[in-house]
Amino acid sequence: MEITKKIFWTEAMKGGTVIGLVAAALQLTRASFGLGTWMSIVSLAVFILLTYGFTRRTAGMADARDGFPYPRCMGFVLAMMLFTGVIFGFAAALINNFLIPDAIAEAIDSQMASMQNLLPEAQFDAVYDATYSAMFNPLVLVVCYVIGYLVQGGVIGLFTSALAQRQPAPFSGSDANDNTPHE
Repeated sequence: MEITKKIFWTEAMKGGTVIGLVAAALQLTRASFGLGTWMSIVSLAVFILLTYGFTRRTAGMADARDGFPYPRCMGFVLAMMLFTGVIFGFAAALINNFLIPDAIAEAIDSQMASMQNLLPEAQFDAVYDATYSAMFNPLVLVVCYVIGYLVQGGVIGLFTSALAQRQPAPFSGSDANDNTPHE
C-alpha cells in the first residue's frame, strides 16, 4: 500500500499518542513512588522499543516498490515526537497541577536553593517565580516537551530508523511474479 500523507500522519498520531501516554504513566509512577535511576532506564528502554515498533510497523505497511527509506523513517519518528510532546506536555500539566503539586513545589525549592547564593536577591526572586509558574503552565510545558521530544526522538530515531527502514524494490510487484511470456 502506498503511504499517503493521511496514512503517514494518522500512524504518527497513533504512535505519538501511545508513546506520550506510556511515558506520562511511567513519569507519574516514578514521581509518585520516588523511584530513581532504574525507572528512568526502564522508561528510556520502553521509549526506544515503542519508537522502533511504530516505525517498523509503518515501514512494513509501505508498498515494496516505494519502500520506506531512512529519510522517511526519520520524518515519521519526528512526526510521532510532535504528538508525543503534546500528549506528554498536557499530561505533565495535569500531573503537576492536580496529582503531585507538592512534590513539584518541593523539587523547585530544592533546585532553587542551590542557586540562591549565585544570584542577587531580586534576580533570584524573578527566576524562582518564572520557574514556579512555568512548571504549572500547560502551554509552557507542551512547548518544552515538544522541543525536548523532538531532540530526544531525533537522536533515538537516528538508530531506530536505520533498523526499521525498508529499501525500495522497484522491480517487485505483480509484474515481477508474472510468468507468462511477454511479446
